[in-house]
Amino acid sequence: MKRIISILFILGLCTAGCIGDSPYDPQAKCGTPTNLIFEKGNNLLSWKIISQGEGYYEIQYGEHGFSLGKGTTVVTYKNSYNLPLYKDNKYDLYVRKNCGLGNGQSNWAGPVTVLASNTTTCIKPGYATYSKTASSLNSSIFEATVSWENDGVSAYETVLTTSFVPPASGELVIAGQKAIYVGLSKTVNYNFFVRKRCADNTFSDFYGPYPIKWN
Repeated sequence: MKRIISILFILGLCTAGCIGDSPYDPQAKCGTPTNLIFEKGNNLLSWKIISQGEGYYEIQYGEHGFSLGKGTTVVTYKNSYNLPLYKDNKYDLYVRKNCGLGNGQSNWAGPVTVLASNTTTCIKPGYATYSKTASSLNSSIFEATVSWENDGVSAYETVLTTSFVPPASGELVIAGQKAIYVGLSKTVNYNFFVRKRCADNTFSDFYGPYPIKWN
């Protein structure tokens, strides 16, 4: 009996101490980014990809010394991001991967503490993505919900058109919102454009054309 108890005790210690290596631990399936590099010229944070497959990256940044959960969070599908930082301000930067419901989130990598040497608050969005729904298979129209690279602070202008030419202006949306388009024809190919409104009320260049279609 004593031998059995000892074995169970050892197994319990291993379970408590080695959970990060368990294939059933979500964080073991969603590798923590490594090799965080910050380029001062354009405030670009990049990192090495550990886990492949579906998912996206979450960056959290704020003034030096801030507590995780209280910073500004942005999302990107790339392994780099131009942060909207202000010159001569000191920041802490973190990044982690979100691998979805099945594989969870990685640990946070960081912080990387940086002193911004330039102001980069008006970088145009770097990507867009969308989901689509229809009321039925026989319906001739559909709805598209579009999201884009968003710094969590700025406002953006969006446009949906059938043209490939960047528009002169667009519809203003506040930070964090998505653009929802209804009544779109399943037989028409659309193009989405988005740009950031800068701190001085000017605008970045448009990102796009980003194609949106039913098939």
